[in-house]
This record gives sequence, structure tokens and C-alpha cells, in this order.
Amino acid sequence: MNITRLALTRPVTTSMFFVAILLFGLASSRLLPLEMFPGIEMPQVMIEVPYKGSTPAEVEREITNVLEESLATMGGIEELRSRSSQNGAEIELRMKWGENVSTKSLEAREKVDAVRHLLPKDVERVFIRQFSTADMPVLTIRISSERELSGAFDLLDKQLKKPLERVEGVSQVSLYGVEQKQIEIRIDADKLSATGINSGMLQQRLGQENFIVSAGTLRANTRVYQVSPKGEFRDLDDIAALVLMPGVTLGDVASIRYALPERLDGRHLDQKYAVGLDVFKESGANLVDVSERVLKVIEAAKQDQQFNGIKLFIMEDQAYGVKSSLSDLLAAGLVGALLSFAVLYLFLRNLKMTLVVVSSVPISLCMTLAGMYFLGYSLNILSMMGLLLAVGMLIDNAVVVSESVLQEKQHQGTASTSQAVLTGVNKVALAVMAGTLTTAIVFLPNIFGVKVELTIFLEHVAIAICISLAASLLVAKTLIPLMLTKLHFEIDTNPKQSKLESFYKRSLAWILHRPKRSGLIAVIILGSTALPLSMVQQDQSDGEGNNRLYINYQVEGRHSLDVTEAMINRMEDYLYANKEEFYIDSVYSYFSADRGQSTLLLQEDADIDIKALKRKIREGFPKFSIAKPQFGWGNDNNGIRVTLTGRSTSELITISEQVVPMLAKIDGLIDVRSELNSTQQEVIIELDRTMAARLDLSLSELARSVSMALRGSPLRSFRHDPSGELRIELAYDKQWRESLERLKELPIVRQGNRVYTLQSLAEISIRPRFDTIRHYDRQTALSIGANLDEMTTEEAQKAIKQVMDAVQFPAGYDYSLRGGFQRQDEDQAIMATNMILAIAMIYIVMAALFESLLLPTAIITSILFSITGVFWALLLTGTNMSIMAMIGILILMGIVVNNGIVLVDQINQKTPELERLSATIEAVCITRLRPVLMTVGTTVLGLVPLAMGDTQIGGGGPPYSPMAIAIIGGLSFSTLTSLYLVPLCYQALYRMRHQAAVKLGNADRFTRRIMPWAH
Repeated sequence: MNITRLALTRPVTTSMFFVAILLFGLASSRLLPLEMFPGIEMPQVMIEVPYKGSTPAEVEREITNVLEESLATMGGIEELRSRSSQNGAEIELRMKWGENVSTKSLEAREKVDAVRHLLPKDVERVFIRQFSTADMPVLTIRISSERELSGAFDLLDKQLKKPLERVEGVSQVSLYGVEQKQIEIRIDADKLSATGINSGMLQQRLGQENFIVSAGTLRANTRVYQVSPKGEFRDLDDIAALVLMPGVTLGDVASIRYALPERLDGRHLDQKYAVGLDVFKESGANLVDVSERVLKVIEAAKQDQQFNGIKLFIMEDQAYGVKSSLSDLLAAGLVGALLSFAVLYLFLRNLKMTLVVVSSVPISLCMTLAGMYFLGYSLNILSMMGLLLAVGMLIDNAVVVSESVLQEKQHQGTASTSQAVLTGVNKVALAVMAGTLTTAIVFLPNIFGVKVELTIFLEHVAIAICISLAASLLVAKTLIPLMLTKLHFEIDTNPKQSKLESFYKRSLAWILHRPKRSGLIAVIILGSTALPLSMVQQDQSDGEGNNRLYINYQVEGRHSLDVTEAMINRMEDYLYANKEEFYIDSVYSYFSADRGQSTLLLQEDADIDIKALKRKIREGFPKFSIAKPQFGWGNDNNGIRVTLTGRSTSELITISEQVVPMLAKIDGLIDVRSELNSTQQEVIIELDRTMAARLDLSLSELARSVSMALRGSPLRSFRHDPSGELRIELAYDKQWRESLERLKELPIVRQGNRVYTLQSLAEISIRPRFDTIRHYDRQTALSIGANLDEMTTEEAQKAIKQVMDAVQFPAGYDYSLRGGFQRQDEDQAIMATNMILAIAMIYIVMAALFESLLLPTAIITSILFSITGVFWALLLTGTNMSIMAMIGILILMGIVVNNGIVLVDQINQKTPELERLSATIEAVCITRLRPVLMTVGTTVLGLVPLAMGDTQIGGGGPPYSPMAIAIIGGLSFSTLTSLYLVPLCYQALYRMRHQAAVKLGNADRFTRRIMPWAH
């Protein structure tokens, strides 16, 4: 059934269908969830085993190796990474994109449970986590104040956190940097020793208290009672009154009080103590709406007198990123649409006709929004990107159909309007269908092929483009013909040939009549690609933030929190002394015993050269004896990383000490450092076994006493405080952890009247150890990181390989390039493969539609010449070849063949004779000149605002400009190939086919003559 004929015969039905679609689209624009990213599950599972107060070597031996051995038997694991530190083990399983992460998470849990009995007995929990883009906080808030905030937990919890948790659409609010008070039972070691009770016995005794259990039911007569024995502590006096032995209570040997937990880390905002607050939204909730409701609660809190002097600072707001990205895209889209409208009017010189053609854009967009809503997609920065790219292409089908109908009306004169419209649409129906399919089909390898992060995200861009193209095809074949039938247009039945058309006719005739010279020129043009190809640099530094900088302090060893805070204070003093010169708006810092990082929030709308600013700040960095501050290189997938692998961590450190100075000499590499050093020290306590045997003392009792002195032991929670459930901690007095000399005097066991101290029972020594032990695929590993300065990733890779290949590695030791290198290589390999597959699929579609294997070859040539245009455009604009530019090339491949398809289809319909071939090609190409220039003009001008602006994905991600420049350069250049070289190739292939047919016929006649029996 012909859908155009149906639309023309049922105009009211068709009109009402599109009115309904418009209403659906407008409703969907309000109903579609607005998000930063679509809900994508990251293909990784994280296993965390907290084990505080241990050593990295012990954690590696007792926990990491045990779990790695079990987890390595799982299928579908691409990479197994682990990190053993004094706080426990972290194991990361990385899988291929597309794997069912939930299933893998359950499998990992089973593998951990299978070896749980082999882990140390005092491992309390094993956490298994998986991640999704939906798990990212929508708002990150920092709270600072002139007054002390460490005791403000109740205020922040009750007046800020709890109200935020009640906000519609909020799933979770996490408060950190301020702790709830706890109950501390501080034992006097001398008094406890005097009673003859050791720490293990005391811990066991307290573990039997503070309980509530259900003992069952009691049936007495006709009543049933629930029996619940209770032994809960109701106040501090209850705890102090606990009898340990006749005449001795807990209050006699310990002090019991409320106290704040020991600080393990700290935060500063604008040189003041800060607290962090993260807000997470529910799945499917509208990001912008949730953010606005949360901000209202925060504004209300600011007006509360209890918050006087407290600053609530929004550090991250996903909604702001989405809104700024949306407004940038709308602005670019509107400017592009106006330019496209101007181009159409310039060619058509008819306002009514121009409005008919342009109407296909809003109608198609409304249909797209409705389709996305019913298919369960959200409106996010990726689908917005797809919609913006589609805007320039949505007019194409309407232009081709309208131009064909106009030419048919000019040809038929006063004949039936409906028949002229139907004939005009049918003439280009196949070409329009093929053009739409080729544009959409380039995304199929990304949707169904090998999954990496890039293709997963491209899938969401592709869905928006494909739905909108399908919608524009429907509009072009139904609504546009209907409007062209019902609206009256003045048709010039004897149009004059413009100067442009006359020039094109002459130049095309010259090319067609001189095929050899023209072919040579085409080869020279194609060969010119080598020049920009060699000069355009590869780079993957897309999305380097231009609104914030990160300083990592690279702290050597572990220090008290006061020492690392003093270091942070010195750096902040330097930064604030040059606040205006460095364009600083705010500085947020985080510090712990072995880490430090400062985030510099730069002034908005300031024209800043980030690299020059980094250089200026770096020159004045304060000097620290315990740290070497430098601008950070992000996580394991970013920055420049050389990973050394082998058996021994100490040997890897030795190799890194040799390699780091060599890498630091490379021009363009800065902040080169090893992530691991041996400056950390540990105290080794070795029990005197002879003394232990004489005193009947086990090593576990000794370890328990030392552990009680240094890190304490948690007991059952206290549930009768107005603030809620409180933690109870049992520990020796803090004096024992203040110096090694004091620890040596710790009483361990009492025999008669003599008390034996730690020093008398064990030998105590200090030895160096490693901060962290890392594994990559069960091999011990060490990373060397660096930042780039006026150097591309490609150049850095060559220089680093040259240096590393000169290093003599011991047997069993090697290096690999990770971080940005690894991601770039993977992404580019996948993109190159997908591009080749896309070209093959374009050919298959055209061959099927034209029922010819030869003719699509003429059209494919336009893809080759579009790549030439891309590289020349990148070279002339000084743009590096990046992943965004490669996405532009992928989209371009589907667009550039459209004009060639229409040309070849129109020539085919004429079924020209060989002697009239050139004349027929000229005649058809002249009629297609105007629609080709219109479609190219609308697409190119629609992208000009993006190419010239600094619009970024999500407001702070990679810029759109490389992608827009690639499409504009390739499309503009390929227009020449479509107008000149596609007809030339068609002519050559047509003649080749004719000659082949003649030769085949002659051969057939010859065989019939000499072998008549064979026929």
C-alpha cells in the first residue's frame, strides 16, 4: 500500500494523526525524566574488606591472595585489580561492557562466601558493590563555618539531613566529615592489672552485657505472653556499675564518658573546617525538579537562625550541568534553525513553501520525544546531543520531496495537483528511504557490536537520531505531500537557469567529457589527504575541565592529622594570597594521615589559559618535606600512566626509582612520580617465646592487649540516647598511643605481685614498609603517573616507549601503558572497526535497494572524499583528532551518501542509452543541484554555532566543536564529490558494465559457434 496515496485520500485522518503526535510530543517533553546520564550499569564489581590497623603485607597474604584465587575462577572477567593497605583490601573486577553486572555481583558473593572461613577471624564484613550512573550524587554540598562544626552532628542531622531525606524524589542523603558522639570506656591499664583481670576477659565480660533477646512465649491460663530478657544499658551509670568481680565495678578500673570519635580525615572550604553532604535521587525522578526542591530546603535552612555563620556551598549540581547544556544546545539549535531557514528561503524564494519544509522539524522532534517516552528512554545530555545533530538532517527528506514535487508540477503544468504530488513523491521515494536507512545504519555496529564505554554512550545518541530520522521520513511521505496538495503555490512553469546552474552545467560537461583528466584530479585530491593526516595530532584530552583544577599533595608516609592539616593550610595561604591573579573563586581541600588534595574552583566566565595558569601556580608552590604537590592525574583510566609489573614490590620500587628521573627528562611530561614509596614505617613486636611459655601467655593475648591500647574494640550499641543509637568503644587510655616509649610500659599480665610489661615480654623494633601493595591481574604492580604540558597523548606515548624500551628489566618484570593510553587505544580501535562495518552496511543497503552491485560503488566514493574534507578542516582550524571528531566522522558517513543516492536513483530512472549517457547525467544533475545545496546548507549552518562556540557535553565535558567541525568539513567537501565525482564514477561504471556485457555476449556467441553441443 502506498502511504502517500493513503495520506492524500484521507486528509482529515492524516491531519488528526499528526495533531495527536504533536500533543503526545508536548506531553512527553514534560513527562520524560531529565537526567545527567542515562542509567548505565558500569561493568565492574568492587569487593571491600575493612581490616583496620593491619599491615599491607599481612592484608595481601591473609585476605587479598585468598579472595583473588577464588574470584579468578569467574568467567567474563577482563581485569582483576586489587589494593592492599593497612585499612584492608579492595578488589575490583572489571568485565566486558554488556555483561549482566547483577549476575556477576551475585557470583562474586558466592566466590567470597566459599572462602570466607579462610579469612582472618576478626574480619567483620565483606562489602560487594556495583555501580551505575544513576548512583552518582545529584548534589554535592560543602558546609563551612567560622565556629567549630565537629560537634554539630545533631544540628546538621536533624535540621538539614532529615528534611532533605523527606524531599520528594530523594533516595538517600549522606553526611560526612562530622561524626555522631559515642560512648568511650577508657580502661586504666594499671588498675585493671591490679585486679588480675586481663583485657581479653574484660572484653568477653562486656560482650555478654547490653542485650535484648526474644526468649519465646509463655502461655498462662488463657493469655499468651512474649518473654524478652533484657540486659540493656540505660545510662552511663548503668555501665559504670557493672560488677566485674566481687567488690570491683567497671567504674573502678575505667572512665565512661561521651566523646567524639577520633578524626581520620578533614575538609576545608575557603580556609575553614568543612563538612560534606551528598544528595542522591530516586531512579526515574526528574533531575531538575529534585534539584530545585532540594535547593529550596537548603535556602530555608540558610534562613534558620541556628545556621547563622554557617556557609552552605553547592560544589556539584548535576541539574546545573544539564540545564546549562540544554540552554547551550537550544541556543545553538535556534541559531542553526534560523540560518537553515534563511538558506531555504534564499533558494525557494517562497515563504509559504519554506514554512512547509521547515514544519517537518518540530513535528519530527515531537514524534521523537513521544517515541523516547514510550520506549522508556530519558532526556539526558547524550539524547540531547542526538537531537541537536538530527535537527540539521530532519529537513533533508522534506527538501528532496518538496523539490521533486515542484519539478513535477512545473513539468505537468495545470494537470492534477494530487497526481503531480504523488508522482513527485514516488520518483524520490526509494532514494529518500535509502538515504534515511544509510544515515541510521551507521550506528548499528555501535548498538549491536563490541561494547566499550564509548559505544554504550553512543547508543543513546543513536537512538535519538534514528527515531527522529524515521519520524522525518514519515512526515516527508505523508504530511508534506498533503500540505503541498492543499496549499496553493505559484509555480513558475518556465524557470530560468541561474548563473550557478549554468556554471555547474559547463563544469560538469567538461569533467564528463574528459574522464581521464578528471580521474587524475580526483586521485590528486584524494592523495592530498596525506598532508593533513600527517599533521593533525591524535589526542584524547577531551573534557579537560576549564572551571576547576586539582592539586594532589603526594604525601610521603603517614603523619598525624595536625601535620597534614598544617601542610594544607600553607598551600591555601599561598593560593589565597594570589586569589585574583589565579582567578580563584573558592578552594576546597581534603586531607587524611597519608593523603591531601585541593580543588581550585575558578571564576566563571573568565577567559583562562588553563595550561599557563597551571604553570604560574606550580612555580610558587610551597616546599614541603613530607609531600610533593602537583596537579592531579585523576583515576586509573585518566592521565598518563606507566604500570610496572613483577613479583616483588621492593624490586618494583627500585625499578621506579631508576625510571622516574628518565621520564621526568622528557619535554612535555610534568609531575612525574611513582605512586608507591617505602617511607612508611611500622613497629614490629616479636614475643619472647621462652618468657611466654613460663607465664603461660599466648601470642593472641599479647596482640589483643596491644590492639586494645591502640585501636580499641567496638561493643554492642547504646540505644537509649535521645540522639539515637550510639556506638560504644572499649579501649585503653589514649596515653599509650602517644609514644613508643609509653607503649613499651603497657602492662600485659600479672603473676603474683609482679606485673610484666610489653617491653619485658617482647622485642620491639621499627622497620620500613610499603603504604600500599597493588595487583593487576594477580601480579604485583606499581604505577608511575604524569601530566602533559604542551604535548599530545600520541607524542607522549612515542617518547615514553622510547625511554622504557631502553630500561633493562629483571626476568619476570615488565611494563605496560595504562590510563589515558589504554582507553584511547581501545576506543580508537573499536571506532575504526565500526566505521569499516558501517561502510559495508551502507553498501549492502544501497545494493539491495538499487538491485545492483556496481552502482553503489559510485556513491561510496563520496565517503572517501568526505574523510579528506574532515582532515583538511581539522588542520585549518587547528583541532586535534579526538574521540568527538571520530564520532563526527561516523555520523558523517551516513549523511554524505544521501545526495549521491538521489543523483544515482534519478539517473537510473531515466534508463539512459549509452550514446545519450553523458547528456542524461547532465540533465539529471542540473535538476538536483538546488536540493543538494539546500540540504547541505541547512545541515552545515545548523552546526556552525556548535563549531564556533564552546558548548560542552553536560556543561563541563568534552566540547562539541571537534565533532561539528568534522561534519561541516567532510560534508562541504563531499558535496563537490557528489556533484562531480559521483556522476563521473557512475558514467565510468555504466560504460564498464556495458563493455563487460558486450564482451560476455561475444564470448557466448563464440562458444555457441565452436561448441554447439554444449548449448
